[in-house]
Amino acid sequence: MRWFFLLIAVFLSSCSCGNKNRGGEFKIGVDPTWSPLNFEELQPYVNGYTEEFLQEVSRFGGIEFEKITVGWANLLQGLNTGEYEAVLCSVPPYNFNLAKYDFTENFLELGPVLITPANANYTHLSHMNGELVGVITGDPSVLVVEKYTEVIIRNYTTITEVLNAVAIGEIEAALLDRLPASNYVRDFYSGQLKIASPPMNDVGLHAVTLKGHSPRFIRLFNSSIEQMKKKKSLEALQKKWSL
Repeated sequence: MRWFFLLIAVFLSSCSCGNKNRGGEFKIGVDPTWSPLNFEELQPYVNGYTEEFLQEVSRFGGIEFEKITVGWANLLQGLNTGEYEAVLCSVPPYNFNLAKYDFTENFLELGPVLITPANANYTHLSHMNGELVGVITGDPSVLVVEKYTEVIIRNYTTITEVLNAVAIGEIEAALLDRLPASNYVRDFYSGQLKIASPPMNDVGLHAVTLKGHSPRFIRLFNSSIEQMKKKKSLEALQKKWSL
């Protein structure tokens, strides 16, 4: 009987260890400057958020990460040569990239969002035929607006100018990348303006692996993001880091 209980104890112990490390260990390459993006003064916040996000992925998915700091110029080369299994980056999921790499969901959305007066009912550019929508001159978000040929585009030179134009009713809405939009609306236009839409393209930060090499990593990473979304912990984490 003593041997029976000893075997049970050993079995439970081995199960516990297996659960603790159920996702395995993965080496990931990270460029802390996030080139070619430029987060400017928000870079430390993005890095802090990413660090805490990976801790949450470890908790939800059982993944242990070994982070390897790499400059942008060598980031994908290290992935291609097997120095690590995945990279965190903003590489766009264009067809030629999808042919070489597998992408996770975005853990930080960066695409343009619609900003409207707080009392407006617009939620998408498709609702704004004949209306004036402001963009920053030269910003890639203009490519999104141009798809809606009935929307009238008005160009501005700074974020403050375009948001002031929305606030005073000069234009009906503006299109800005999600991070500056969130910060300006929260800090300077609280109660006046709101973010009225989710990001309108798939630009963001995500993990990338070689095509077909790490399906388990992709599955666990995505599953962790979905769990965090359901529990609202991803949203809470982004608010914590002012993102």
